[in-house]
Amino acid sequence: MKTLPLKFLVRLSLVCGALATSTAYAIVNVEQAIIGQPTEGMHTTLDLLANGASGNTEKSSTRIDSLSLWQHEAHTEFLQLQYAYGKSRGQVDTDSAFAHLRHRTAVTSSWGAEAFAQIGRNPFARLTQRTLLGGGARWIMFEEDKISAGYLGLGAFHEQETLTDKLGTTDQTHVSLWRFNSYLILKQQINEQVRVYNTTYYQPAFGDTSDYRILEQASMLVKLRDNLDLKLSLDIAFDSKPPQTVQKRDMVYSTGLEFSF
Repeated sequence: MKTLPLKFLVRLSLVCGALATSTAYAIVNVEQAIIGQPTEGMHTTLDLLANGASGNTEKSSTRIDSLSLWQHEAHTEFLQLQYAYGKSRGQVDTDSAFAHLRHRTAVTSSWGAEAFAQIGRNPFARLTQRTLLGGGARWIMFEEDKISAGYLGLGAFHEQETLTDKLGTTDQTHVSLWRFNSYLILKQQINEQVRVYNTTYYQPAFGDTSDYRILEQASMLVKLRDNLDLKLSLDIAFDSKPPQTVQKRDMVYSTGLEFSF
């Protein structure tokens, strides 16, 4: 199989990476780029992103994102870990982390049950700590191994947030509430080298539909070598009622290398 020149793709990665930034979302996408049911055993991907600039603009950032999947009979376990750190003009402007654990059991050939827990922090969004605990159901709308797939998830979770006090703010520093959780995942193998997938999450609060969060994430992976891909992602996160002084929308462009093993 012919692959794109490695030197060209690395240059593309560096150029796009200069646009990258990172944040810790309330919504975490644990989908791997596997199209179809994973084979038995462990599957792990490791995303690495680093970029910087000097001269008129002084900026550097790094991000590490690992996702491990263990498939055993009708059960699947997921563990996702992410850490991001960055500086701009000598000042730290990114320092976020989260861990997400999920269990999935296939109930029928089309339906599965899920349970998950998550903990994270992002001091630059006034988030000292966020914890989630929830679950739901997952429906396989269509699935053609290594070609295309579509999934729909419905459920709920309980969320607890501890916010950092900030001068001039009046919002509560401890928030506890329930949210509905829904997601739509679409995956497609474009050709032997390129595959894409898109995930959309929608999470309104119980009893207050004006309080909601949305995540739209689109990713493209280009095969460089066996077990090595160039990954380009666009994440758009929207929180209708964020903490005071925090913007409602985050848009993140990221480019890096994804290792699979």
